[in-house]
Amino acid sequence: MSKISKRMNNLYRKINNNECYEINQAIDILKENNTIKFVESVDVAVKLNINTKKIDHNIKNTVILPHNNGQIMKIAVFTQDKKQIELIKKIGITMIGMEELFSYIKNHKREKINFVIASPDAMPLVSKLGSILGPRNIMPNPKLGTVTNNIISTINEIKLGKIIYCNDKYGIIHTSIGRINFNKNKIIENLKTLLLSITKNKFTINKNNLISQVHLSTTMGVGININFLDILKNK
Repeated sequence: MSKISKRMNNLYRKINNNECYEINQAIDILKENNTIKFVESVDVAVKLNINTKKIDHNIKNTVILPHNNGQIMKIAVFTQDKKQIELIKKIGITMIGMEELFSYIKNHKREKINFVIASPDAMPLVSKLGSILGPRNIMPNPKLGTVTNNIISTINEIKLGKIIYCNDKYGIIHTSIGRINFNKNKIIENLKTLLLSITKNKFTINKNNLISQVHLSTTMGVGININFLDILKNK
């Protein structure tokens, strides 16, 4: 069993697991205890009241965060439209193509890619990458706007702050909503936007009690249980 570092022990001592912190206080704690040399992400874990064994309970959706999340998004685009390829290259996307891109992703399975976008006519090829893209939740999907003929528009949305979120097998949504050096209000606004988006998902049960708990943390920090109800009240 691995030992907990002195730094993590100190963090655990400063946080009361039985307490539900107000969002401003939680962010202050994260900022005050940010001793890592790199700029950490601010991550959120949203526990849902769902039965993940039921297909209609599972959530997979997109939302555009008002202040981005500070991450540089790596985008791969499958299209054979030469005019679109030239336009896509001009806005800084380099992973574009068909068979060559297919082979690259197949041979570099561990390379981090945040979004895969495909034109509809490219999907017969892209679908063969299902075993690689599916588990990473980046398989192009028309409902998420990643199977489209308007690829430039989708890329612009991603640059604005579009993220994909989905629950895991335990009914928890994990995602990043910013960086620790963000202004506090930006973190709160990003979190509120995400939570409001989640609550708009429709289910036959738990319509008014979809979210159970929300924990905020940094990349190398510990989770802080926050009072998410107040955030949702201030719409």
